[in-house]
Amino acid sequence: MNLKSGIRYGTVVAGIVLGLSTSSAYAGVAGSMVLDITGGCFSYGATGATGCGISDALKADGVKEYATGSFQFGNTLSGISNPLAYTYLASVSLHAEVPGGPAISFDDTRSKSFASLGDLQSDPLWNTAFEFVTAVMAQQNGSFSAVLPPPAGTPAEVFWSYTLTDLTPGPGSTPASATGEFMAWSTDDLNGFSLASLGRSLPANPVNFSLNVALSAVPEPATIALIGLGILGMGTIQRRKISAALPA
Repeated sequence: MNLKSGIRYGTVVAGIVLGLSTSSAYAGVAGSMVLDITGGCFSYGATGATGCGISDALKADGVKEYATGSFQFGNTLSGISNPLAYTYLASVSLHAEVPGGPAISFDDTRSKSFASLGDLQSDPLWNTAFEFVTAVMAQQNGSFSAVLPPPAGTPAEVFWSYTLTDLTPGPGSTPASATGEFMAWSTDDLNGFSLASLGRSLPANPVNFSLNVALSAVPEPATIALIGLGILGMGTIQRRKISAALPA
């Protein structure tokens, strides 16, 4: 191989390695879990929720938060073979507005990256959020208990029930995809959680809302670098084989 060919080959390999290491994180997603809620309605009352079509039975139970709406769920995260080999990207996006009333709306989008699965599991807020999503999708009727983060720092329990319009089974008890209608409620006052996570109190009036929660597993930079080195190594071996086969 002459110098010109060697430079051209090296440039191609460098381009492959650079492309792998600088491509968008989501371009290399190994698996993801996404819950998307649309057409949601949320009602809160410190002495009892009253809006969004809450039933008289739930009112009688002293329910303080009540939510209903449509959902879509997708999950390829449960199918990855080695969850410890990835970094994780988590995000939540919320939009809420008062229907037919004053022009009051609220938008909150936040995301966080975790160097390992252990880092995600050690984060009380994000890990609780995804444990909740997993628990909900594993059964159509159930409840979930968690300790709210400071300044609330108190136990809380949320109940849910939903009907499915479509379901694709996935690994274990969590579906690969699902769509349907849901309702969720709690008899605990979650205003402290809203103050801790959103920096504001829960709305006194019923609101329409949409919510997107997503968690993605992405190859670690070290893994990407090893892939690049592997490509380079294979190319070097191939060049040596070609050189050995050529006459002296």
